[in-house]
Amino acid sequence: MSNHTKMLAATLFPIEGLSDARFRFRVLTLRERIPEDNQRHRRLQRWTNRLWKRILRCPVYSTTSQEGEPVFLIPDEFTNRINSSGSIEIRDVPDQLYHIDLTETIIDVSIEEATGIQNELICRMLERAISDKLGALNTVFWRSEWTSFYYQNPENIDDDRDLVNAYRGVKFSVIIIENRPYLAMDVRTHYTGRISLSQHSVEEKDRILNKHLNLRLPTTERPNFIRDNGPVKYRCKFTGDTERTISEVSVEETEETVYQYYRRRYPNIDIHPEDRAVFVQDRGRDYSIPVPESRLFPVFNTDYWGVRDCSTRPQLTPKERIVKIRRFLGYLSEIRFGQYIFDISSDPFTTERLVFIPPRLEFGDNQYLNPFPDEIPPRQSREFERGITRFGTRKIVFLYKAPPYHNEVLPGIVLLFPRVIDRHTRNTFINDLRDEIRLLTRQSISVQLQRPYHIGRRERMGSSLLQLATEVKRSHPNCLALVILWNRFRKEVYYELKDAITPTRSQCAKERTIRMICNRRNPQKAKSRLRNLSLSVLTEVGVKPWVLADNLHFEFYIGIDVLYPRIYYHFIYGTGGRFVRTQTGQFVSRGKVREAIKAPELQRQLIEGIRAIVESGFPINSIAIHRDGRWWPSEQRGLEKALEHLKAHDVLSPDVRCVVVEIHKTHKPIRLFTRINQSPHFLNPLPGTYLVLDQDSVLLTTTGRPGEWDVPEGRTASTILLKIIQKIGAGETDIREVAEDAYWLSHLNWNAPDIEISLPITIRWTDEALRETFRPPIDLEEESEEIDKEQNEELMYIDEE
Repeated sequence: MSNHTKMLAATLFPIEGLSDARFRFRVLTLRERIPEDNQRHRRLQRWTNRLWKRILRCPVYSTTSQEGEPVFLIPDEFTNRINSSGSIEIRDVPDQLYHIDLTETIIDVSIEEATGIQNELICRMLERAISDKLGALNTVFWRSEWTSFYYQNPENIDDDRDLVNAYRGVKFSVIIIENRPYLAMDVRTHYTGRISLSQHSVEEKDRILNKHLNLRLPTTERPNFIRDNGPVKYRCKFTGDTERTISEVSVEETEETVYQYYRRRYPNIDIHPEDRAVFVQDRGRDYSIPVPESRLFPVFNTDYWGVRDCSTRPQLTPKERIVKIRRFLGYLSEIRFGQYIFDISSDPFTTERLVFIPPRLEFGDNQYLNPFPDEIPPRQSREFERGITRFGTRKIVFLYKAPPYHNEVLPGIVLLFPRVIDRHTRNTFINDLRDEIRLLTRQSISVQLQRPYHIGRRERMGSSLLQLATEVKRSHPNCLALVILWNRFRKEVYYELKDAITPTRSQCAKERTIRMICNRRNPQKAKSRLRNLSLSVLTEVGVKPWVLADNLHFEFYIGIDVLYPRIYYHFIYGTGGRFVRTQTGQFVSRGKVREAIKAPELQRQLIEGIRAIVESGFPINSIAIHRDGRWWPSEQRGLEKALEHLKAHDVLSPDVRCVVVEIHKTHKPIRLFTRINQSPHFLNPLPGTYLVLDQDSVLLTTTGRPGEWDVPEGRTASTILLKIIQKIGAGETDIREVAEDAYWLSHLNWNAPDIEISLPITIRWTDEALRETFRPPIDLEEESEEIDKEQNEELMYIDEE
């Protein structure tokens, strides 16, 4: 092997010392029957959590027997925690008593013998042992979740200039690959304010903590606080003010006041009897408790400038990441699991590097962009690396060299702008946009109308703009409305505008984006913003700059995502998926499972979409469904009913092949790297790098800039997890083919070709349309893949196909 052989490495660390270990599980059964609906899974999961965290306090896993009945598995050593009757009572909604009974059935396996659910339970049992080890070190770490720990001291503790504390920590998980256990681990960064809620002025609470304290927002959408009780810290949500002090409010089910409780439980923390008491709801709880306001510290994400300017950055290079993980692993030696002692190697998993080749792209005039025009060079060569890494740059060059694959006659444009934009700025912007679009399409745009709207303190919700949009929809229904959004609008204005102006096509850009384009202080950024905005305008009216030149492994793709109350379906078909059909649906009732689509709704949408495409001359023999997140039982029933109907009416052949793939952006804490042989040098992976976890699961990195991201102040590419959930029809399904199609589909990033997109467009189009509309800010537990925070904020206003 060459000293410079490039290998694939991952943040997977071998667990050693368990080769002879036996794992004994006891089976528990449910006495009563429960309905087989979408609530079944949630109900069983809720009971599993209750058994694990409150009753048995040991790993518990729910599954089904061969007869389809729910059963629970627990480590045999914990059966003595079940009372003498051998039964556990669970009361659930509706008000009914259920009984979980201990049986005599024992499963005894080694890691090599275990399969499926047994593997999962072994992993959870080992995670419990690791969590207990870290939990015992409470002077060093505090626990955020069962498998997530942070150092007690912030990493930036000595930097007085920072406005936030940056807690470094890790998220971990145990997985089994080829019958060998590994600890998956990745770095997390948690940012909290340095002053407590009680130390914020009224003005600061309104300006900085408005969303944290806004009781009009649903509890789940309010950002978190950390309740800092010294060595113990809890994530919680603000739910109200008691309007009393902690010496006046009592703790429920005790005779103590909040002040007395804290003095007894946490004698070393600083509180005063006159501190104000407020209500909070802890994570995973559905009730509120009174706590001292002085112990609540707001959690921030990168929306807060104090995080963006913090000396401790959330992003890390591969080298920095490995160093920090290894430091953490130093605390994980001689971990006890029953009669066994195991350790964790600090040398990460390393194997042959596997990389997908980027797809050929077809532009107009039969011009093709090929990553390797002649032949694919040896995969260890510099030529291979350059071909992969320079593909994105060549894509931009081709944008100007070749006409679009599919051009459209451009409609007239109506420009809506805030009165703060002067005439010179508007004229500069329009001229720049006209020149850029001419370069991209060989066409010229016509600005038919320019209309200003009012701004000011009373206009932050955009009433003037929304009224103007309604007028434009009536007067110019066939135009494209190009809307410059005032910088001080609330985020909701964008979404209300899109609703108000539909069906008239529209494209939005922030005021600061327009100013950046026009002032040209940073020519490179200005050019990039102008190009991406121009491409967004073009794709909004139906222009396709390029398409995939070659067929995918599956003829027909369907992307599905929901966020109550909207559902989006994207049907992608034809050579390389060059044709797109979009359908939308809505929930007709507010169910408890917000992400689950009812079977009749999914059945109707699939029948309508597939029938229309087949009748337009595109026969379908293989179907792949991309589901963002979980595929629910009701959705499986809807799919089966749709396929049954379409086969019975000769729309699909009886032997049509269908596979359902869940795509997870948040998943196991695993990063992929390029490693030079067995050296300590870890670099960002090439885009298209993948790691097969088992026959139905694969990790894929579609982004990454080796070299550029490996320098100081760099970052590490993230991964997505693709998991085959259902296979219907004859023939084998290769998980590598599923992953390669997903990677190719991520190259249809038409409106931002200079930014690698981590998701295939089946999910990305829907994700942008739905998630950016409804998802609340999230805590910075996971690193951002942002190339440029400001640019990505603007991309939110780049409307998707």
